[in-house]
Amino acid sequence: MTERLVFAAMFATGVSFVSMARAQDAPADVPPADQSSESTSPSDESKPGPSETPPQPVKQYEPVIVTARKWAELAQDVPGSVDVLPESFITDSGIRSMRDASFFVPNLFINEFSSRRLTFPTIRGIGSGIGDPAVTTYIDGVPQLTNNSTNIPLIGVDRIEFLRGPQGTLYGRNSLGGVMNIITKRPGNEPAFRIGGTYGNYNFQEYQGSANVPLVEDELFLSLDGLYSKRDGYTENLATGHDVDFRESYFGRGQVLWTPSEQSEFRLTFFGETSRDGGFVLSELNALRHNPNQINQDYEGIANRDQYGTALTWNYYGEEIDFVSISAFQDWDVHETSDFDFSIIDGIRRRTEESQSYFSQEFRVSSSADRNVPIGDGAELKWLAGLSFFVADSDRLAANNFRPGGAGILFPPSQVGLDTQFGNFDDFSIAGFGQATLVLDQLDLTAGLRYDYEHKEATVNHTFETMGFTALSTTTSLDRDFDQVVPKFSAAYHFADNVMAYGSAAMGFKAGGFNLNAPMNRLPFDQETSWTYETGLKTSFFDNRLSVNASAFYIDWDDLQLSLFDPMAGGYIDNAAAATSKGFELEFNLKPGEGWDLFAGLGYTDAQFEHFIDPYGTDVSGRKLAFVPDRTWNLGAQYTGQINNSTSWYVRGEYVGVGTYYYDAGNRASEQFELANFRLGVRSRNVSVEGWIRNAFDQDYVLVAFQPSPVDPSVFVGESGAPQTIGITVNITF
Repeated sequence: MTERLVFAAMFATGVSFVSMARAQDAPADVPPADQSSESTSPSDESKPGPSETPPQPVKQYEPVIVTARKWAELAQDVPGSVDVLPESFITDSGIRSMRDASFFVPNLFINEFSSRRLTFPTIRGIGSGIGDPAVTTYIDGVPQLTNNSTNIPLIGVDRIEFLRGPQGTLYGRNSLGGVMNIITKRPGNEPAFRIGGTYGNYNFQEYQGSANVPLVEDELFLSLDGLYSKRDGYTENLATGHDVDFRESYFGRGQVLWTPSEQSEFRLTFFGETSRDGGFVLSELNALRHNPNQINQDYEGIANRDQYGTALTWNYYGEEIDFVSISAFQDWDVHETSDFDFSIIDGIRRRTEESQSYFSQEFRVSSSADRNVPIGDGAELKWLAGLSFFVADSDRLAANNFRPGGAGILFPPSQVGLDTQFGNFDDFSIAGFGQATLVLDQLDLTAGLRYDYEHKEATVNHTFETMGFTALSTTTSLDRDFDQVVPKFSAAYHFADNVMAYGSAAMGFKAGGFNLNAPMNRLPFDQETSWTYETGLKTSFFDNRLSVNASAFYIDWDDLQLSLFDPMAGGYIDNAAAATSKGFELEFNLKPGEGWDLFAGLGYTDAQFEHFIDPYGTDVSGRKLAFVPDRTWNLGAQYTGQINNSTSWYVRGEYVGVGTYYYDAGNRASEQFELANFRLGVRSRNVSVEGWIRNAFDQDYVLVAFQPSPVDPSVFVGESGAPQTIGITVNITF
């Protein structure tokens, strides 16, 4: 597999340099799409940290430019359900993670364990746990092939774009449910340095630093971002008195931007993270309901993650054709240990090790960013075509150590038996995709097509050792191909400059694969497909002081890939026969007067099985899908006032809610919760000081739970959500 990675990198580099094309200046009125980071033009003097000038109270919303469709355009002009959280919103709300951000995106729900790599997003009922993501995260144009690298620190971020529905005809990595697009800030011409620190309860400490250094004016730029974060655990182990789920991490990102001419640019990015966290804090569900954030276990594990990556993006903006190449390499590994009987009994301990290295390459060619192609009276065309591939090499290990306490007798050895699964998984994927939009007077018609081919291989070894000898040793080799043609159609009608209606139909696809372990040796699972139908309305009124957007959807999918749990195998994937989902999103933003910002969002989802028998033999047809809230909502207000010409103050309140969702396919246990957050701050030209409180009313809730018993489906173990946290943040900009 290593040879494949080297060959792929050499091939991509060679093609990139052969494919150079003539280019022209980016348009002055709307910045071109930086096809790597979906950002602004090379001359943009963005810099890290807060702006030198504090936010001014205004009555009109600034236009939000997005590159969700690979062209720079207004968010209100995108014929689809798109949410954008710009840097100002991220800063004002104190968002530190993708889960924090998810509360402001209707019908997006992210559940996560205390291990930060186990972060699972779901959009409109479509999601996944282990395995390939159904909602794909992109970081500066680079797809994350698993959810293990989704939850990275949000430092130096320009904006986050959330796209609901299949996105295969525009993005290199196919996405069944949607895309979460993280776009970092670009280096610029103006030198800038920022340092910041946060301190809160649970001994929370976070220190950040950012630098923007122009090396050659208008040509070569460098930016650096670094973060160190730590906190004590939220959960106490009654058996030891220790705080278990503590966290500590280091994160750094660097960027070099070279613009040899006004028509071209090269952008090199690199990042790395090391996290050393406490173990899982799983306890019986009813016990957590009565005593939140408490466990009683004989063994406390760890959850470590290391990752790094680099990407080279090359853009050419031509008179008629633009070209982009994105070459990326990433590597991550995790090491986790845990008490697998979830009790004070020394019964089972679990060790999990996973690693992945992958190279991805994407080429795109499109009509020029600043002009459409005229094809007749009043008709224009804009188009995009792309080719992408990746090669990935993954190793997974899961070992259950059966202990004397679990056997009910006192053995002298430290273990009664050791059950180990180890697998090597190779993955190669190639896809061609394209989309074209016919632009008429008031009507836009879009059609897109994608072809996916994915080849997967796996070798899985299973051993069982007891009393010093090997009682079982097997090796299984697996090999499968998956392919699919994926179409998309949409239409948008502009009733006026500020009112647009749209409708779309899009197919989604996710390849099948192989489990490391599963009950009855069901290692392979099949591919998943869906059709999503959507209609919506986007409006703005009163000189852009009010925007109201609405969308409705219906999803029909087959062979749904479900993440399930087995007491011996752990997490695994199985296919459900069929499922449907329907619902809507409603959002509004309002500036009623000087300094005021009001916002609200509501999402409703009804996702249910059409046909499925759960692992306990129960027919769950007609029941709700697990971890799909029936509603999500957010409501917030912020007031910004001026102290003098260089100093402002602000106060902000948010109330977010997650409606009823079930932990299992049988709908035997559920949760719902509401959280309130508040912030108060003062910002001058160079200094900002902010106080904040999250989960202000200290609501207890169990975010995630599953069934550990092979015979009793009513037993659940879970983890408590974060309690009330409070702190102060100081930033200094030079």
